[in-house]
This record gives sequence, structure tokens and C-alpha cells, in this order.
Amino acid sequence: MLKQSSQAQKHLSKEDNSGSDAGSEVSLEPETDRFGFILTNGSTAGSVGPSPEVVRQREAKWINIMGQWDFILSKKSSKVKLQCQKGIPASLRAKCWPLLCGATDRMAQNKKLYEFLDSQPGLQSWVDIIERDLDRQFPFHEMFLSKDGHGQRGLFRVLKAYTQFQPEEGYCQAQGPVAAVLLMNMPAEEAFWCLVQISEQYLPGYYSPLLEGVLFDAAILSWVLKKMCPAIHKHLQQHGVEPLMFATDWLMCLFTRHLPFNTLLRVWDLFFCYGVKVLLQVAVVLVRCVLGRAEQRKQCAGQMETLERLRGVREHVQEEEESFIAEVCAVPLSGKDLKRRMEKELQRWRTDKPSSTFDPRGRCYGYRMA
Repeated sequence: MLKQSSQAQKHLSKEDNSGSDAGSEVSLEPETDRFGFILTNGSTAGSVGPSPEVVRQREAKWINIMGQWDFILSKKSSKVKLQCQKGIPASLRAKCWPLLCGATDRMAQNKKLYEFLDSQPGLQSWVDIIERDLDRQFPFHEMFLSKDGHGQRGLFRVLKAYTQFQPEEGYCQAQGPVAAVLLMNMPAEEAFWCLVQISEQYLPGYYSPLLEGVLFDAAILSWVLKKMCPAIHKHLQQHGVEPLMFATDWLMCLFTRHLPFNTLLRVWDLFFCYGVKVLLQVAVVLVRCVLGRAEQRKQCAGQMETLERLRGVREHVQEEEESFIAEVCAVPLSGKDLKRRMEKELQRWRTDKPSSTFDPRGRCYGYRMA
């Protein structure tokens, strides 16, 4: 088996029988970037990063925050938000993401539950579907190269455990890449509880059979685009392009397939801090990226051309994450405005779908954040 990413190596001891590198030939190991992606496949993501001095300063600040977590959240949540905007150091995401999303608390309240779920065989119909999806998740990342490697095995365990934790939901394919990114940054148990929090608290209804959460937030995104990008919104309406037609994969997969990996991690830092608002802000930035200028819209003369441009947005996003994150944070969407719009949309939802029990009002707009 090929070498493991440095982050995975730190936590490998926590995995039972996770892939061993014994007997590996060093000469056969491919060159990877700092995130574990194989460079021979054309990837350049992560070739640069913050200076060591900046990293050490941010690590010190986050260690201080984690040391007095409850006090900081109750009295100085703005400090957490500022540090999330600057980016969580890679060495601390394994601790910070679970703290931010509440996975740390859930894990403490349910000791041994993941271990129990992991030990169960799982429903065969879900097991078969999950196994078919394993090698589709980040095939050019060193963790997921081998079907027998610790990356694919860990991914199977996390996804299978979720189907047992939420048997009425089971497995949704969009959870695959989300769980894979979590596993790149933390051990399986923490990744499982983060996936639970994302699915239940941050994005309820996204991964349920009817995908009601996605349908609801696609309508919210239409409102956001009309408010933030009226010319683009008009273009989309003229050509019969609804957000559900291009943003479903964006939202459900948390942009795992549409952003450079270094930028993706920074977006997730913000997502765990602010909640779904960040996904909508990122969607605005991506739409502006490909349709923001009049000449770009002229090149998209119909529905097919417009959708093709939106679905291929990845090739138009620059590798430099700082300017992208600055754009995301500059999208003037407040949590209060979002909640007000959600209430209006919910009234319409209940009129159109009187039998639906979907209710997003209890979801997190950032864990314990104002």
C-alpha cells in the first residue's frame, strides 16, 4: 500500500487494523502535495501555504481557544469567527471541526456507540451500495487509492455506521465525499459524529430519501441570487435555469467536487462556524465567477450553455484561496435575514406540501453561535 497522508498517520493508531505500510517500496510511492493528492495526475493544489510563523501563531490562538472553549463561545464568539475566517491550522482541524459542530459533545454523550455500530454487519442492501461507491471518492488521493487500504475501509465503516444510526435515512451518495474529506482530517469515530451533526443539525433533510432540505434551500438560493446578483438572476430566469438544476451537487456535497482542496478546507472552516449561510455565500461567488460579467452571460445564449458553464465552474476557480474566502465573507447575507426568509419560505412550503413534516427551523446556523 502507498504511504498515508501525514494527517492520517497521526491518527492511524486509533483505527483497528488500519492499512499497514509494512513492506512498502519507497521508490514506488508517488509524489503528493501537502494534502495527499498525487501530483502526477496534474494536481498542484496545496503546493504552497501560510508561512511557518503564521501557522504557529494561529495554532497558538486555537490552542488557547480550545483550552477555554465554553467560556469563549459564550462570551467571545466573535473571536472564534475571526479565527475561522483566517483559517484553522491543518494540524488542529481534527479537534476544531468536531468542537465547532458539536460532534465532540455528541461523542461524549454516546460513548461506545460508534464502536457498537461499527461492530454490526449492517443491512446488506446498504452495504452493497456503499461498497460500489467507495472507489469513486477522491481516487487520486493516497488514502483512497486501494480498495483494501485504510482510507476506503474507514470510509465504508463510517457510512455503514450511519445507515445503522439513521436506518430510516440509510445512505445517500452525496455523503460519500463529505465523509471522505472528514476522514482525511480526523479518525473514523470523530468523522462519524461530524457526519451525524452535518446531516442532522446543519443540513437536515439533505440526505433523506425525499431530499426536502435541498429542495428548500434551492428556493432560498434563488432568493439570495435575486437579492445579490439581479442581472444573473434575470439571465437564469430568462433561460429557465433554476438553482436546483446546477446547485444540488454543490450543496449536498459541500462543494467537494467544485473547489480546489485548499479552498475547500477554508470553506468548511467557515461552514462549521456559520452553517448553511456559508454554502449560499459560496454559491453566489461561484455563480458570479462564471456569469458575473455581461460578456459571460452573452456567451451563454440558452439553457444548455448556461448550465454547462455553471456545472463546469471548477475550471474557472483560481487556486489561490485567500481572495476566494474574502469574496465569500463579503457576500452581505446576514443570519437574521436568512432566518426571516426561511420563515417566509416555510409558509409557502407548507401550503404547497401540506403533508410534509420537514421543518428546518431548529437547525444550526453555526454551532452555538449567535
